Amino acid sequence: MRILTSKKGEGTYVSTVIFVLVAVLFIAFTIRLFSIISAKQQMDACADQMVRQIQLAGEVDDRTDALFASYCGRIAAVHDLQYEIDTVYKTGRKIQLGTPFTVTVTAEAYMGDFGGFGLFPLTLVSQCGGVSEEYWK
Repeated sequence: MRILTSKKGEGTYVSTVIFVLVAVLFIAFTIRLFSIISAKQQMDACADQMVRQIQLAGEVDDRTDALFASYCGRIAAVHDLQYEIDTVYKTGRKIQLGTPFTVTVTAEAYMGDFGGFGLFPLTLVSQCGGVSEEYWK
């Protein structure tokens, strides 16, 4: 206690410890921020690839689910990945030639997720649109 109340200028140990602690937290926060930005870019690429697959196939099928699992299964910084396709279907899950559709990929990320304790929940959304290239009779 005498060190804290001393006026001799020998309290630099305390200020050094506080500075190091703040610096480490800042570095951890920055690394987490960049991992969330990287996850958002990967989600954008996933939505883009899913749009291209649906354009060529003209339908939403098991290949779409497999592509989603393949691309989005590797994204580590997010939780609860889901996708939704907004369109008008012809029959079943088939999309007629020239019909526009939108793929929306959503996920939850936590800023400040230190040791499983998420401080700020973020909802990440990636959208990409396309037009079916398959004609169904």
